[in-house]
Amino acid sequence: MSQPPLQDRLRAKYPALTRAEKAVANYMLTYFDRLGFETAASIAENVGVSQMTVGRFLRTMGYNGLPELKSDLLSQMEAPPVTVSDRLNRIRAEGTCDVWDNFDMDVAALQSAYSLRGSPAWGAAIHAICSAQKLHVAGFQTIAGIASGFATRLSYLRGDVRIEDGRDGIFGAILGDQTSTHCVVLFEMRRYTQASLNLAAAAEEAEIPLIIICDTHCIWARDHTDMVFPLRTDSHLFWDSHVPYSCLSTLLLNDLTAQLGDSVSTRLEQMHALQDRFGAFKD
Repeated sequence: MSQPPLQDRLRAKYPALTRAEKAVANYMLTYFDRLGFETAASIAENVGVSQMTVGRFLRTMGYNGLPELKSDLLSQMEAPPVTVSDRLNRIRAEGTCDVWDNFDMDVAALQSAYSLRGSPAWGAAIHAICSAQKLHVAGFQTIAGIASGFATRLSYLRGDVRIEDGRDGIFGAILGDQTSTHCVVLFEMRRYTQASLNLAAAAEEAEIPLIIICDTHCIWARDHTDMVFPLRTDSHLFWDSHVPYSCLSTLLLNDLTAQLGDSVSTRLEQMHALQDRFGAFKD
């Protein structure tokens, strides 16, 4: 009997993997379209683990040929966090870079967003957002602005969209209402907040559809949902790039508009009438 496709096996095994194995699996799922051009050495270098770690993981996926894995690889499991002080010290040491040096990275970031459109997870996310009675958008700390902008634009397309800031400490609007169907869209990037981890775990436990839009280092996202959209955020500049988040948000809104159909026109008419009534915009 033939095995299921590799992507399906990666997703099925993901919850039971170790942190190091999850890092490799997350990389393979994120860059699946270029795995044919990868080697164990290139995967190990990109993930931040040894070649033996990659070899052992590949064997668990049904492939042969690499040496035995050492047991103690904890120090190589996870990409190290990039702190503000690290970035500031680098900029002070190197001086201000030519921003055009960062252009190729931003192009790659945009490509990472476009490559996610049309995937099975994309279709599932569109369906979840459109079918939920109440839609909750969350993002904390430095990603909060992106989340808020997405929620505001989405509210022009459909009703019952709420930005969740976690101020009540319990996410009561999501977890305390059992009379409506809910969906959560969570934006995250390093350093990850405890609020995001708590919300993701609670949504999974409550069986609430959860969509996580994150960077490629976020190995915990797939523990809670299959609707994960990892984006490339690498940058030569002071902050990691927000460019792909804005791009993916716009692509989602475009496809949501098509999926919602005629109801969008009715919603927009209502919103425009309210804008006129309250003089929201200056002619």
